[in-house]
Amino acid sequence: MSKYRFYLAAIVIGALCAAYFIYAEQKGDTLAVSSSLETAGIFPQTELTAYDMSLYLDINDRTLYGTTVIDTINTSGQALEELWFTAYPNAFHDPTRTPAPADAYYSGFNEGWLKIDSFKVNGTPVEYQEEDISVRAILPAPLPSDKKLKIEMTWRSKIPKLAYRYGYQNGVYMLGNFYPALNVLQGQEWHNPYNSKFGDPFCFQVANYQVRVNLPETYDMVSTGDTVNIAAEDNGRTLYWVQADQVRDFCLLVMYDYQESSQEIKGRNIKCYAPSNNSCIVNKIAEQSGEILEYYSSAIGPYPYADFKIAFVPMKGFHGMEYSGLVFLREEFLHPGYDENKIQFILAHEIAHQWWYGMVGNDQFREPWLDEGLANWSAYKYLEKCRGQSTPDMTAYQSGVKLNRQLDEMRSAQDYYNTAYDGGGAFWFGLEQELGEETVIKVLRNYLAANKFKIATTEDLLAAIKKEVPRDMESYFDKWF
Repeated sequence: MSKYRFYLAAIVIGALCAAYFIYAEQKGDTLAVSSSLETAGIFPQTELTAYDMSLYLDINDRTLYGTTVIDTINTSGQALEELWFTAYPNAFHDPTRTPAPADAYYSGFNEGWLKIDSFKVNGTPVEYQEEDISVRAILPAPLPSDKKLKIEMTWRSKIPKLAYRYGYQNGVYMLGNFYPALNVLQGQEWHNPYNSKFGDPFCFQVANYQVRVNLPETYDMVSTGDTVNIAAEDNGRTLYWVQADQVRDFCLLVMYDYQESSQEIKGRNIKCYAPSNNSCIVNKIAEQSGEILEYYSSAIGPYPYADFKIAFVPMKGFHGMEYSGLVFLREEFLHPGYDENKIQFILAHEIAHQWWYGMVGNDQFREPWLDEGLANWSAYKYLEKCRGQSTPDMTAYQSGVKLNRQLDEMRSAQDYYNTAYDGGGAFWFGLEQELGEETVIKVLRNYLAANKFKIATTEDLLAAIKKEVPRDMESYFDKWF
């Protein structure tokens, strides 16, 4: 079957699955709308949003063909006249604006992009415009509040020769943020992405995903969620069905000649994926991942998924990259003699993002300190409690640092790390000195409970602190904001 016949079949399959979602929503329509009215003003809503995708990877020209159906409800509390989406592959279209470092382009600059071929909303074709790494869809008529919304797209994404979180090298396709994703509307303002040279310029709502992935039979895959079925086709390709519930994003890794190592640790299935012949260090990473998950689950709140996955990839510019239920680690960590303490910290930091980014989301462009600072502090606490390491010296930050800065207000990658990572972590160490470790842990448990699978802001975090602490905290907050 040619890719074009598959493409047509994928559209039909996607339509059938979308019909199921519509049926399921209709059964609970009264309850769903009632629930949305209680939290009107945020769009889309977590429990009301479902993605259905069919994907076909053509390795001859490194193109991913996709169909996407998004079912949701207008919970914005207002009539919608437009919709905004993130199209992250377009960050790699222009060599002067790519966020990837020069050494990630191992054979010179190579273009990446995402093109939408058809776009419908509630069955009607709509006009759309590309703006940087965003796509704006103009609705033919305002969509009233609390009305159902069905978005249908067919699209193509070009995967560049690039060792990065989106790219290809040596038979490995790193596909982070590869598909058009619906942005968040809060009040009158869309949380649209920004093509930053550093950081994670994203803000996504949690949703449920059903995804079918069609690959050449010589390749394997790992992704967010659970692979519920695999079928070999008679044309040398394999079809995978994936279900991922309550996830903030869907990440896909397609690889050749990789080995899976799976261990059950503390009742959790830990899976590691690496090039063959790395079993010793992979098993060690799996064991430590289980220990980290157990520490965070006991201290803060339970990890929400049955599986946790780690994949070693040829990636420059990042030591690690977090996605729901899955993290990428750069393959240099597999080399003998690599700094073990650094590996432990990066692993603990990336796993902490399952709580601070995955469960408690935030706008990573406007408030990057919220998830990065907490991930840094959490990693240091794990190393202190479970590995006996001392916490870092934060003397340089004892007078505070301005944390409420957006990515485009930061001068460089180093400024970003000093602010969001080190400064954000210092906020929490300082809060420990003010309140004590036990109180800080209570604050975080309450912060997680109140914002689980939602999008939190600095105001939400400060409110959680004030709720737990009877005394005035304004003088402490003033140092940081």
